Amino acid sequence: MEDVLTDIPPPSRFFLEDLNNFTPPPPPLPYPFLLFSTPNPTKPLRPSLLIIALSSPSLNFFHHVSKTLIGTLILPEIPVSGNSIQPSLRDRSCNIYTLDDADQPTLLVSVQYAVAAERAHAVAKTLINEQMLPERVLILDSIQSRNFRGKLPPDDTFALKLETSVERKGVGDGRGEYQLLKGVGYFPSGSVVDGLAAALLSRCQVNKIKGTLCVSWPESGGSVTSLVKSLLLKDVLPGLERGINSFGEGEHFRVPTISSNLTSSVNRRDSREEKVMALSLYSRPLFFMLLVVNFLTYSLHASDPPLTLDYYQSKCPDLLGIVRKEMECAVLTDPRNAALVLRLHFHDCFVQVGGPYWHVPLGRKDSKTAGYALVSTNLPGANDGLLSIISKFLYQGLSVTDMVALSGAHTIGMARCANFRARIYGDYQATSGLDPISETNLDKLKSICPAAVGGDNKESAMDYVTPNIFDNSYYHLLLRGEGLINSDQELYSSAFGVQTKKLVKKYAETAVAFFEQFSESMVKMGNITDPDTFVDGEVRKNCRFVNT
Repeated sequence: MEDVLTDIPPPSRFFLEDLNNFTPPPPPLPYPFLLFSTPNPTKPLRPSLLIIALSSPSLNFFHHVSKTLIGTLILPEIPVSGNSIQPSLRDRSCNIYTLDDADQPTLLVSVQYAVAAERAHAVAKTLINEQMLPERVLILDSIQSRNFRGKLPPDDTFALKLETSVERKGVGDGRGEYQLLKGVGYFPSGSVVDGLAAALLSRCQVNKIKGTLCVSWPESGGSVTSLVKSLLLKDVLPGLERGINSFGEGEHFRVPTISSNLTSSVNRRDSREEKVMALSLYSRPLFFMLLVVNFLTYSLHASDPPLTLDYYQSKCPDLLGIVRKEMECAVLTDPRNAALVLRLHFHDCFVQVGGPYWHVPLGRKDSKTAGYALVSTNLPGANDGLLSIISKFLYQGLSVTDMVALSGAHTIGMARCANFRARIYGDYQATSGLDPISETNLDKLKSICPAAVGGDNKESAMDYVTPNIFDNSYYHLLLRGEGLINSDQELYSSAFGVQTKKLVKKYAETAVAFFEQFSESMVKMGNITDPDTFVDGEVRKNCRFVNT
């Protein structure tokens, strides 16, 4: 019998006209833009350091720093109430200041209004683009009460720190444990606030900029005196040349000008003893953030060649057609193959079947080695809580919006009993208490997966409604408390999931919104790269094996 699959490729199960069956999204809001007092379009800004103040303490702190207003960011939906002559903390503005007069100045962006999560990426793209491309970025944010997980280690109550991969390279204590500040542990699960901070960090990742997110807890109040002392005593900030002067609650205080040439201070040890006087920092919890600026002076620049859409154009111009044909044949042979390929993409990007369509940038290089330990460390686990999952995505430069959209890949594929046993037998206590699975489905799952050890490799569809169709049914299951594994249901049921719950509802209501965001997030995830891979990696002739 003639093999029709080799002559006429089967049509895709999804067609562009299918999208017309859904309610179209509302028209997009006008794009934010920058307005400078002395515009010079021929000379883009190249600041040595861009400080973006989001938290109340940091806004209050930098309000007292000597600075010069040079521009503002206009968000069309927010009426500007700022005073360009003498800005106030009460203004609803997003002003841009320069802190020195160097050729590559230190710039400060004071964000004095709340930026909605859906506008965060637009604002981030406006602040970091070809017209204003800094060497490094420092983002100052704070943990909101809704993100508090109940228990914090001592250092965690004061400061947390996340970095882009450009900055992370080579950071560690020699034992495989990350310590982003010497003597201060890395506690990612409490340091994540979705929104503008996450979008800015992601923007730094895309542009290969050294980006750092420093987060304080709580939003206001709490002495940081002990932390400042520990930073100095443990030599976290070598070369610090300024002492700390005490100031009272109602007393005006002066902050020394931040030097534009900070790099020299990092490699130079200060022979003098830094004196930390008994002072009240109760109302200035972000004071130590100025010290962190001195720490952020070395720069690591990745030279990763960009991925392109035409990488194989000269050697294999029909590549996309060949891949499409092979994939459709594989899916027709076994629908699970679609989910397996998606899962492979997740593993590859985080460590080294229809649905929406997007252009895939090509040219990734594979590493010559692989390790299960790296996979288990970097990928979210089946029983991870929401904050832990968020931290692992943000650590790769992906936002919470990306996380919720990419989780929708679980609309196809199977899960092993070992990964959902805790969910159906209630062994795992998550932050939410978790919504119960319906009795009918629960009985079926228990018949597949016994409570006792054994049967770990038995499988069940993650989306039992439409297991072989890429749609938004996954989110409908989460709304009903029917998520198969704990980490999925956490997106909707977690007490910390204020933003994730909104996104789950949005994607359940509008499949088009899910498809669009999934496409965008898949491209972002595909752009996650390891600088070492481009030096020692290779484009495999057969993706299953290293080249011989």
